[in-house]
Amino acid sequence: MRDRVKPNCNLLVAGVCAALSLSFAKAVFATECKPRHFRAPYFVKSMGVCDFDLETLSFAGTPMQQAKCLMRGMDASRNLGPPVESLPSGLARRIGKITDLPSREALTAYLSRQDLEVEFGAHLWESLSRARNNDPDAPMARYFVIHDTSGPNYGRRAFPDNIDTGRLYENLAYYACSDGWGRAHVFINRTGEMLLAHDYSIPWRETKFEQAAEFGGALQGLFLHTEMVQPRGTSPGHGVRNDARTPDPAFTTAQYDRLALLYTIASVRRGDWLVPAFHAAIDADIPNGHDDPLNFDINSFANSLDQLLSKLE
Repeated sequence: MRDRVKPNCNLLVAGVCAALSLSFAKAVFATECKPRHFRAPYFVKSMGVCDFDLETLSFAGTPMQQAKCLMRGMDASRNLGPPVESLPSGLARRIGKITDLPSREALTAYLSRQDLEVEFGAHLWESLSRARNNDPDAPMARYFVIHDTSGPNYGRRAFPDNIDTGRLYENLAYYACSDGWGRAHVFINRTGEMLLAHDYSIPWRETKFEQAAEFGGALQGLFLHTEMVQPRGTSPGHGVRNDARTPDPAFTTAQYDRLALLYTIASVRRGDWLVPAFHAAIDADIPNGHDDPLNFDINSFANSLDQLLSKLE
């Protein structure tokens, strides 16, 4: 479902694929990701399944109602599921509020202990990006969008036993761009390592909905984007060529922990807890929309957030 800069190993035997991937990792830092040709603009026929309002630059309802609508993924038939009936208390009592929001000082100390102060602590006193490409009068970023890389794709082959730990499979160099055109703000691999492509103060767009011609760029800066590395494979019963199969678990505990940390960092910089959202729900009404994050466990995310905030206390 996703286009990514990486070697296509679907038809290669394991040894050849490994050699190609290793050589690719050495060269990938020279990769320029900016589109080399004109891309036709997207057009939307509606304001999305969660009723976006262009005047207020927000989806319909309270922050909690928005999260229930936006945190839904694909069902077994590969169609968008219904809005979430309820969210775990770790999210429900916080979204849109300042409840349990840690201080910048406590978060800085934690980031220092995690050896993440340079990448994520240095900008902690800065605000987030704003809509309309950082218009100072526009709303600050409201939505914390969760994605997965949907690759590499293993086709019908089994996922390697060390898919969650092997250095070959966890190389974040696959997602680095020498020209600054990384698709998301942050990438998280399955061991919990992170690649910072853009600070949260930089307005960016990754979903088709944000880039729709009707909005004229007004949504750029309203959404923050995090990609989690998730290999895919072909799943029986979904057509000959598909990427409906994920590892089990689909995401690791280390990824949920890092995602909770990034969500906390962004919320502290905003001043209240952002609205989490799935890429699948945002682009659901657009042809060739995306399915990510596939098989995301909201409870695991909420548990990681609770555990992190207990440490920060």
